[in-house]
Amino acid sequence: MKQLILAAGVLALVAGSAGTAMQGEAQAAAPVCLKIRNLGNLKLLDDKTALATSRSQGNFIVKMRHTCRDLKRMDNYYTLRVNSQEECFDSDDVLVFRDGGLCFIESVTPAPAPAK
Repeated sequence: MKQLILAAGVLALVAGSAGTAMQGEAQAAAPVCLKIRNLGNLKLLDDKTALATSRSQGNFIVKMRHTCRDLKRMDNYYTLRVNSQEECFDSDDVLVFRDGGLCFIESVTPAPAPAK
């Protein structure tokens, strides 16, 4: 009986440490996100894509769900409406412009490194 309890305890310990190791790997492989506090400026690349520049995190590609004409006007300032509890700027967040325009974010991904 003692051997059975000991074997069950060892199995539980091994399963717990494997779960912890997998959790650590998942956190290490988690995608990098653009933190809202680091969102510096958005430069429009085309009607539905912008480049977000962050001094501490690098560049990110921001794709809009629809054409975002309001971002072309330099004097039309925007604020962010964030729809998640996370500190990342990502899908379903909204750029709300002073003159009434809205741009819905589809995705935010790290920009590829420039070719050397």
